[in-house]
Amino acid sequence: MRSHIEIIQIRASDVLSGDVINKFGPNRSGWIEVANLEQLQNGSYVVHDEVGSDSFTAVGYDLVWLQVVHELLYNSHLPVD
Repeated sequence: MRSHIEIIQIRASDVLSGDVINKFGPNRSGWIEVANLEQLQNGSYVVHDEVGSDSFTAVGYDLVWLQVVHELLYNSHLPVD
């Protein structure tokens, strides 16, 4: 299966475990797979990866970039007869 990746913005409060996100924009680096989303007493969130090497803090209305995977059902070119 080939995939097409769409990058969209969502609120930090909408992040779910398993999401692949980036706080710093749609760059090639800085992406993490979310393993845990912890809400602090002040309402902000701490986003952790599975091994705990990457994490960041965000307020609920902060925007983060999310990778959305779609199955690619076609080729990149028209068929040749």
